[in-house]
Amino acid sequence: MNILTIQKVKKIFGSGETAVKAVDDVSFDVKQGEILLIMGPSGSGKTTLLSMIGGLLTPTSGSVIIGGTDITKVAKNRLPDIRLRAIGFVFQSFNLFQNLSGVENVQYAGELAGQSSTKARQKAEAILNELHLEKRMRALPAELSGGQQQRVSIARALMNDPKIVLADEPTGNLDSQSGHEVMMLFHNIAKEDRRSVIIVSHDQRIKDIADRTLWIEDGRVSDAPPEPQALVRDPVCGMRIDSRYAPFSKTVKGKIFKFCSKDCLEKFNRR
Repeated sequence: MNILTIQKVKKIFGSGETAVKAVDDVSFDVKQGEILLIMGPSGSGKTTLLSMIGGLLTPTSGSVIIGGTDITKVAKNRLPDIRLRAIGFVFQSFNLFQNLSGVENVQYAGELAGQSSTKARQKAEAILNELHLEKRMRALPAELSGGQQQRVSIARALMNDPKIVLADEPTGNLDSQSGHEVMMLFHNIAKEDRRSVIIVSHDQRIKDIADRTLWIEDGRVSDAPPEPQALVRDPVCGMRIDSRYAPFSKTVKGKIFKFCSKDCLEKFNRR
């Protein structure tokens, strides 16, 4: 069963000679329980596409159908409720309230959807327990590691039982071990909870858990990957990455180093 259908979606910024097609005539379906990975170089339209799926941007033309509802045709005042109940968002930078504890960040999402404080608290604690944060849920974000903060972010995304979870570079700020743990969480969300998971990322490791990978470049999507690129090793964690899609790089004495995550780049800089 298809949870999401994208039909001939376009997004054009600007007009006339300055117009830019960020997304150009894109169509695809996503099934229940499927993990879809969308990859492509920086500026290819990945985040713009994800933002339209999540109802954060309105397409210039085309349809985004979630669970039978075309969100491009509903009244704008209905979109916040659709985003709150049907879609869970996970961001690279976590986007947690810094003055709230982990459990309070998750609880707040439930209260926004109309749950009582007691019910929201109980559910938030239950989800965080499932994500193995029972001992850290009352800590503030600044007191949590990157991997723990991302787990809180994932728990928040699951709070209102969404049909779809959208993740924008969810492992970009994590070290290799934390990144692997987060990947397995997404796998469980899709395969055990039967939610559709769409991940935009440069991280080649996510291909190991994805059911399907789409490639986007110059706003156009295809099933076929680009021509193979030379693989290089991250000098910190040793992971092999495609040099074309490495999210971070640094030049030292004329030599270019590629990194799988911001964490590895920062460790390299501290050497």
